[in-house]
Amino acid sequence: MTGYEITTLIISILSLFASGLVSFAIFYMGKKSDDKRYKADVEYQARKFIIDHGNNDILYLPYCVIASGVNRHHKHIRQIYNDFNALPNDVQKEVLKQAGYDYQLIESSDWINEGIKEIDDFAKKYDFGDTFLYERAKYFHKAFSDHSSALASKYNEPEFLFEDILGWYSSGTISKIFLQTNKLDFFTYLESYYQAFVLNDKRLNKSDAIKPLDYLNVIKNFRDCDGEEFYFWIIEIVRELSILVLRTRHDGFLNNIDINGEISRGDADPETFEDKYYEALMHLYTLQLDRKQNKVKSKPK
Repeated sequence: MTGYEITTLIISILSLFASGLVSFAIFYMGKKSDDKRYKADVEYQARKFIIDHGNNDILYLPYCVIASGVNRHHKHIRQIYNDFNALPNDVQKEVLKQAGYDYQLIESSDWINEGIKEIDDFAKKYDFGDTFLYERAKYFHKAFSDHSSALASKYNEPEFLFEDILGWYSSGTISKIFLQTNKLDFFTYLESYYQAFVLNDKRLNKSDAIKPLDYLNVIKNFRDCDGEEFYFWIIEIVRELSILVLRTRHDGFLNNIDINGEISRGDADPETFEDKYYEALMHLYTLQLDRKQNKVKSKPK
């Protein structure tokens, strides 16, 4: 090969290499520009979502995270759930970031049945009575599917209908003078039973205790009561038992417990059964997070 041919070959190789570098640079700059545009678009969509949903509705973002994780394609009563579910995952994450929520998106719903089983086992272990969580909690889920638009405010007022059988007032835990009644609401009776039979509070009288969930059934007459009210109490049972299970894991107290990723309802009160259902699921989800982080072993199914 002559010197001229060698020189020509080298020049050709260098030209090809230079062309490759130029092409790569153009591709890289184009991709960088596309990524920048995509990021700007995601930020814009998130900002618009937050603006469109105002100062009050945006408070339901914690509920949205649950709704998106378990019912992404369901048509909801509350519009922000539908709008959040319709967003791509990247935009959902950006909405949460801009709104100041440090939550991860939920990608599975297996934790629901695991949590339901755990709270049902807990109720059986400590003899709380009938949870009505039959057949994978069908009544709990029917409260959402069949009564999502029902207003929780209709049943939220405290009703002091339960006798102080365990001596909650005489134990000095709370003053009946302040409440001006000798009776308890369901949640206080449930707490007194929990402290007596789970935390073994010696100040409380166990001898004549009635199982709290059975007592609720008798007081509310679930067999003949308004169906809507029955479903309200099923949601409450799931929520309250979830809280008690979590407390029991941590010796009855949650003051100093930090659970990474825990979703709290914040300042958004549940107004409908749809909201209350997702609030109850928040507590079930917290059980899963705590189980993983503190390596709590579930009982074999």
